[in-house]
Amino acid sequence: MSRTKFGMQQAVPAVLAGWFVASVLSQHPDRSYDKVRKGDKTGTGILIPNWRFFAPTPAVDDQHFLYRLANADRTEHTEWRDVYSIAPRKLVHAFWFPGRRIEKAIFDVASTLLNNPGAMTPLHREAKESAYRLVNDFVRQRITPEPGYPLFQVLLVRYSGYDHSEDPKYDMVFDYEEVNP
Repeated sequence: MSRTKFGMQQAVPAVLAGWFVASVLSQHPDRSYDKVRKGDKTGTGILIPNWRFFAPTPAVDDQHFLYRLANADRTEHTEWRDVYSIAPRKLVHAFWFPGRRIEKAIFDVASTLLNNPGAMTPLHREAKESAYRLVNDFVRQRITPEPGYPLFQVLLVRYSGYDHSEDPKYDMVFDYEEVNP
């Protein structure tokens, strides 16, 4: 075996291993590891990507929208009901889980409603109004109408999911809406 061929057989795995280590280190949430990314002279992040595998502040609560029906004068209500229940996970979901998109959308909409409550620029106001409409339409499509209850109301609740030692946090109650607009 020639010296050049032997050198290449050693160099290629070493370069790939170095690239892998640099990529993993640059994903760390501590920004001091961003210095590793300076080795990417392209300035585009193509060689050492900026994907964050670790969330800086991971979600610790599940967010749920509940609804209840109300009569026309709002004096009688049904019990609070889940709009959407989270699907139990299976091994195949580690590879393919398109149903997770609904859960992610619920999380994103809830985040839009809860974040920056004091910031009321026109853009924030428009985002919140759109989120309210989206939630109300989402709930309206999943309601089972009952006679004598033409209105519904939505409640945004956060709780830790499987840890039942924590009390739920009731974040937001929406205004009444018509079941059939």
